[in-house]
Amino acid sequence: MSEYTLSSQAYAKAILHSAKYPWAAVHGLFLGEKNGSKFRLTDAVPLAHNWTQLTPMFDVALQQVQQYASSKNLVIAGYYVAYENPDTTQLSASGALFAKSILAINPEAAAFVVDAKRFKAREDGRPALVPFVYAGEQWKEQPKAFGDAKGQFVLENNQALTTARILVEERAEIGIFDFDDHLDDVSLDWLQNNVLNERIRTA
Repeated sequence: MSEYTLSSQAYAKAILHSAKYPWAAVHGLFLGEKNGSKFRLTDAVPLAHNWTQLTPMFDVALQQVQQYASSKNLVIAGYYVAYENPDTTQLSASGALFAKSILAINPEAAAFVVDAKRFKAREDGRPALVPFVYAGEQWKEQPKAFGDAKGQFVLENNQALTTARILVEERAEIGIFDFDDHLDDVSLDWLQNNVLNERIRTA
C-alpha cells in the first residue's frame, strides 16, 4: 500500500486554486518524490478551471507537466479536483476519468477532492482533502485519511493548515495561475508559480 505525505506548498496551492475559482470545477496535479512505496507530494500544478471533460488541451497540459516533473526528478503522484458545489466530496464521473488517466503515468497515483466546507468549518483540524485510491477497478474513498500521524495520508507539517488559512484570508489566490490562465497570457508561470511559492514559504 502506497503512503502519501503532503507538503505545505502542495496543500496550500491546491486550496488556493479552488479558492480562486469558487464558481467552477478546478483540476490540478500533485508532483512528488518517490521512495519505494512512499510519496512525498512536494508541489501542486494547477491545470484548469474551464474543462469539465477530458480534452486535447488536457493532453497538452499533461505532457508539459510530465516534462517539467522529469526535469525536477519528480513524478506525477496525484490528481486533485474541487467542484463548484461545495457539498460535493465524491469524484464525479468526469473527475474519475481525469484521475484514471494519471494512472497510465503512475499506477500508484492517488486522487483528492477538495472539501471546501471542511476548510471553512475549521472543526477538526484535518486537511480539506478527501483522498481516493484506485482498487478493484474503481476509485475508493479513504474516509479515515489524515486521522492518524502514521497513516496512509499525512501532512508533512501541521503548519500546513495554518499557512493555507492565512493565505486564503489575505486573498493570495489571486497569485496562482493555471494552464487556462497561461493560454490567455503565455507569460504567466503556471507550472511553477514561483512568486506564490515564495509567499507560502514565508507565511
